[in-house]
Amino acid sequence: MKHGHGPVSSPDREDERFMRQALELARKGLHAGELPIGTVLVLDGRILARAYCADKGERKLHHPELLVLLEGDRRHHDLPERRRMTLYTNLEPCLMCFGAATSCCIGRIVYGLGAPVDGALARIAESSFCTIIDPEYIRPVVVGGVLKPESRALFKAFVAQSIDEHMMSFAARILAADDPGPHAVGL
Repeated sequence: MKHGHGPVSSPDREDERFMRQALELARKGLHAGELPIGTVLVLDGRILARAYCADKGERKLHHPELLVLLEGDRRHHDLPERRRMTLYTNLEPCLMCFGAATSCCIGRIVYGLGAPVDGALARIAESSFCTIIDPEYIRPVVVGGVLKPESRALFKAFVAQSIDEHMMSFAARILAADDPGPHAVGL
């Protein structure tokens, strides 16, 4: 059975637990007037790093996914440990963050709400990246749609309260392009 960019599979039993952590962080960003994006990096059931959108209007590379990956990278985990890491984020990662996760050798990415506006999955599926064969650059397994309604609700709240027209427009486009259901993406 196919959906989107790869085979359908069920989320891991821990995925909702850690996605709830990411959503809690996203709420902090929302309360600060930022895009409601929260991220946690997990290894063997333990959170290694956490971040949410803050200061993004001033610093374009301050994505929470990138911040937790940098923190995880600072810990110098060996390759087998990195392959066991999971990046949880309530919004589909952009191309930069997906590339950083791949470069860090992260084993899984789990997200809530799809982001066809700037998300990496469609762009990567259309590129030659899918044909790269290198043992260091194994593409992470991607699971989407975990607690998607909760992520969607945060983005609706952001659109309703934001005074930043550019970010509000971005969030509104994500909501308009929303895709249904949980799915795994085997790029």
